[in-house]
Amino acid sequence: MMRIHNENTVLAWSFALRFIRISVPLLLLLAAVLWLLYRGEWNVRQTRQVAGAESALQLARQAIEAELGGLRGDVLYLAEEVSLRSWIERGAPADRARVGTDFLAFIRHHTNYDQARFIDAQGHEVVRINAGDGARQPSVVAENQLQDKSARYYVKETLGLDAGQIYISPFDLNVEKGVIAEPLMPVIRVGTPVVDGDGRKRGLVMLSYRGQRLLDRLRQIGERNDGELWLLDTNGYWLLGPSRQQEWGFMYPQRRELRFQRDYPQVWEAIVSGPPLAQLNLDQALFTYARIDPQSVSAPKAQGWILVVHSPRRFLRQEMAGYARHLGVAYAVLALMLVFASGVIAYKDLQRRQSEARRRDSETRFGALLDAAPDAIVILDQRGRVQLVNVEAERGFGLSREELEGRDVVRLVPQRLRQRYCADFATYLSNPAVRSMGLDSEMHMLRGDGEEYPVEVRLSPLMTEQGTLIIAIIRDVSARNAAQEAQRQLQLRYQELVNNLPIGVYRNTPGERGSFIEVNAAMLEIFEADSADELLERPVSDLYCNPDERRLFSQRLMEQGYTKSQELHLKTLKGRAFHAAITAVRKRDSSGRVYFDGIVEDVSERKENERSIRQLNASLRARSVELETINRELESFSYSVSHDLRAPLRAMDGFSQSLLHDYVELLDEKGKDRLRRIRSAAQRMAILIDDLLKLSRVSRSEIVWQKVDLTSLAHEAIEDLKQADGTRKVEFSVQPDLIASGDPRLLRILVANLLGNAWKFTAKCEEAKIEMGGKAGPEGYIYHVRDNGAGFDMAYADKLFGAFQRLHDSREFPGSGIGLATVQRVISKHAGRVWAESTPGEGATFYFTLGKSEEL
Repeated sequence: MMRIHNENTVLAWSFALRFIRISVPLLLLLAAVLWLLYRGEWNVRQTRQVAGAESALQLARQAIEAELGGLRGDVLYLAEEVSLRSWIERGAPADRARVGTDFLAFIRHHTNYDQARFIDAQGHEVVRINAGDGARQPSVVAENQLQDKSARYYVKETLGLDAGQIYISPFDLNVEKGVIAEPLMPVIRVGTPVVDGDGRKRGLVMLSYRGQRLLDRLRQIGERNDGELWLLDTNGYWLLGPSRQQEWGFMYPQRRELRFQRDYPQVWEAIVSGPPLAQLNLDQALFTYARIDPQSVSAPKAQGWILVVHSPRRFLRQEMAGYARHLGVAYAVLALMLVFASGVIAYKDLQRRQSEARRRDSETRFGALLDAAPDAIVILDQRGRVQLVNVEAERGFGLSREELEGRDVVRLVPQRLRQRYCADFATYLSNPAVRSMGLDSEMHMLRGDGEEYPVEVRLSPLMTEQGTLIIAIIRDVSARNAAQEAQRQLQLRYQELVNNLPIGVYRNTPGERGSFIEVNAAMLEIFEADSADELLERPVSDLYCNPDERRLFSQRLMEQGYTKSQELHLKTLKGRAFHAAITAVRKRDSSGRVYFDGIVEDVSERKENERSIRQLNASLRARSVELETINRELESFSYSVSHDLRAPLRAMDGFSQSLLHDYVELLDEKGKDRLRRIRSAAQRMAILIDDLLKLSRVSRSEIVWQKVDLTSLAHEAIEDLKQADGTRKVEFSVQPDLIASGDPRLLRILVANLLGNAWKFTAKCEEAKIEMGGKAGPEGYIYHVRDNGAGFDMAYADKLFGAFQRLHDSREFPGSGIGLATVQRVISKHAGRVWAESTPGEGATFYFTLGKSEEL
């Protein structure tokens, strides 16, 4: 129970840590995404605020310019009124009355004007129309109520203009008898001089425009915008401002200080000194302004106005506060979802880790099961790469697990069989099933030292999550094949012996008219037949001297099913009688018909030669036993060399190392040196044993004559040398298309030893060169391997190919002295010749020839 509790605690902590590692980064990422969304929305709304301010300002400008354009058109229209022109020319009272009538009609149709007046050149009102209000209709002011306006600024300003020019007064409030009229009535006065036909100024037309209409229009535009729309005069007074208490400051003494520049000095400075249209983006607000110049409507002396769109940041912040609340709600919801998802992911990950742990345990048990198998097991992927091997595979190939796993299995197949292997493997992948590799069940593999050995390979598909794997069960059948080969040779010898024996072999049918079905050559000789047909046509009963003897023989054979060496009296086709011994057996064919197989011997000759035959059989059996004994002794010797002789060497090496390590303080330098020499000698002895075994295998190998590409073998050997020592820089030259007849495995050993010898003795050359080639000579094709290494004295050339013969100090060029002896054995088995030429310090050249093979 305690163990289960501890496991649950560990799982809970593992889940919690994984949950935190997943959820915290996701929550931070979600916060970052929402922050980016917030900043993006802020920028969009800020951009929209800028665009809205610009749009409101543009609409306000257009409204003012349109209104001013209308004012200009109306005042110029009245100045050109026909009745007014008639009155100016004639001065008749009737014309004056028509002027009043026309002006009254104009006011009735243009409700945006409060008054319409004609003032003469001396400043006296000639005609004045009052628009009235809701209770009063527009009316013509009586002549006795007309006033003198000569002192008013707008009269003086208008009379100072040229014909066709207009005057636009500043925006102000209507004042009645020195008091600002209530409710407030913003007014703009628009006038233009009136001239007669001679160009003399006869007066002016003056319209009083109800400015509230324009201000209301501007206020509507501002209300549709996120900000506020203000209208200022050139002195900074608000005509349309933040509040009504701040407007018209120049009209009220107590409001004289309420000007725009007091509240926004930085913005006012930019308006006064900057371009006529611009934006100022300040921390507290966005200001968009435009200066309105009435001179665009031919009002040269008119004062301008300033339009300002005030977009406070608080509006944007209020909007973004709502957006932020929505994002907060979204974050809370998504955070809960992420927390839930993190929990699910952490749980699934914990399950995956547990599954992986179980899988690793399973793989461990699977590996132990593989290692317990008696045969080599190799697991391959569909590319033929080794994924897993067992101990028997390491032992069989002579390679470690690290060397085997990841290697392409085709590299473990002899070169001559690789093409066939690739085809067989591809065929198997197209239809994987439990079966043997290839068309037959046996093939050959390569050990780590290059030795070939026969194997039986059984393939089985293994379905995994990563795809289909191939299980190859590889059984080394070297020993079995050797036994089978010995048995086959023995059978061949026995078969040859039987075929050469002077005995007849036959098959015949039973009955009185039974005849021979098959006979051998000895039967023709025994029965003195000229041909097999002659013997086959003769009934078997005709060959017996005594019919009763034949009948008893047939009866016994049918009853017993066989007879052995039964002596009978027979006669040849020519009538010569002789003694015969018949061994026969009764058999049935697939249809159930009976027939006899047997042998016939001439008893006389057999008796005479019986002793010789027994001696010959005994001799053959003895030779077979002797051959088997020799093979067993050779195998026993090889086993002893590779196991029993190495054990003492390992003991010597191990104990010497132990003494050097554990008793180093008790030994003087001389004792240490002696122990090192013992270790070195033991290691050299182990190498000598390995080399002797290789030499022995070469000596016992049987030649299998084939066409061999020596160029390809040389390149493979060179590649192995480079992999063994990648630091060396050697220039190799191999003649192409070096084709020879011989045993591929032995020639591979030959080439590897000669190139390895050249590689070793060029080790001290800065610019080492190794060459392999050949040319036709009187003895046939002569091959050579040449180097520019240490060389040797030709006086000792006769010792060059002897076992353990060395012409150089082993400390300078290490080695066992077996390599060239192995070369000499390979050449001898090929009925060739090997020799060398050299000069000390200038390199050496090894020549060899290969004997001619039989027809391949």
